[in-house]
Amino acid sequence: MSYLLSALYLLWVVIISVILFPIALIIRIVTTPFDRRLIVLNYFSHFWGSLYFWTNPFWSIKISGRDKFKQDQPYVVISNHLSTIDVLAASRLFVHFKWVSKVENFKIPFIGWTMYLNRYVAIKRGGISSIKSMMKQSKAHLDNGSSIFIFPEGSRSSDGHLKPFKTGAFKIAKEMNVPIMPVVLTGTDKAVPKNSLHFKGHQKITVEVLEPITPEEYQELSLKELTDLAQQRITKAIQ
Repeated sequence: MSYLLSALYLLWVVIISVILFPIALIIRIVTTPFDRRLIVLNYFSHFWGSLYFWTNPFWSIKISGRDKFKQDQPYVVISNHLSTIDVLAASRLFVHFKWVSKVENFKIPFIGWTMYLNRYVAIKRGGISSIKSMMKQSKAHLDNGSSIFIFPEGSRSSDGHLKPFKTGAFKIAKEMNVPIMPVVLTGTDKAVPKNSLHFKGHQKITVEVLEPITPEEYQELSLKELTDLAQQRITKAIQ
């Protein structure tokens, strides 16, 4: 029965995507002349991601600490990475940011096309030129007033424990002198395990925003020390 429900839910995901993509395209065309950061489209995309939770009676989600985001302050947002649905869970924050995501996700019909519309940042794993391009685009978004959201582990954890953080997100933060906003996700790996499309029912998911790491706090730290500090903050919150 659970596999049947998973199949039906995946079908529902496809149906929603087919319906909402044309709306996203219209929003992009209509709002671009006066919305240079694509904030309207970004919030519509958060609504799109949230819809998958609102229509799933088996998942409950708790959001805490959203008020720590200050309006008109760009952040480098970081989070642990557990599941395919981490992006959907983080959408429930309803905070304006640009995702940094592997280039393969941009090829997903409708959802990936909407990522292009939002001017999210694509990165190809292992490609030096792609990493440089990612950093350049991320800095441009921050300079333009948009936050960026990065999973510093690079890929999803297989056992729930944090993998070593890569330094890219923290190098961007230091060079742009912006706060780092740590976010902790729990329960998404139980709802949809890694390398699986099997949606499991009756799962409690949390999205917790921690205190930001300010430039004043990290300005004397080396890149490695800042990376370790951020990892320690998230590790402590998970335990």
